[in-house]
Amino acid sequence: MRPRPVRTLLAVTDPETGAEPEVGEEPAPELIATHYLTSIDDVVEHLRAASQLGLGVRVSSYLEDVGADVVAERWELDLLTSSPLHQEEPLLHEEPLLHEEERPHED
Repeated sequence: MRPRPVRTLLAVTDPETGAEPEVGEEPAPELIATHYLTSIDDVVEHLRAASQLGLGVRVSSYLEDVGADVVAERWELDLLTSSPLHQEEPLLHEEPLLHEEERPHED
C-alpha cells in the first residue's frame, strides 16, 4: 500500500476561511498531517496518541465506493498543533427559548 501524501500549512491561518488571525487574536492551530484511516480502531488509537501528546485533531467520516454497489466507511483525521477553539453556532431551524412571561398568550 502506497502512503498517502501529507498536507501541511506554511502559515498559521484559519483553515475554514484562509484568513490570518487579527492582532491580539489567538492564532488557529496549524495542520501537522492528515491521516486516512479505514477502521474505527485506528481512529481511536490516533485520538489517544494525540491526546497524550497534547495535540488537537479534527475527524470527518465519509463513504468510499470500493466496487459494485459496495461502499466502505473511511475516516480523515487532521492532526493539529493544538485543539481548535469550538465556537458554537446556533442552528438555522432552532428557535430561541422564551421564558413563560415572554410567550404569546392564546385567547
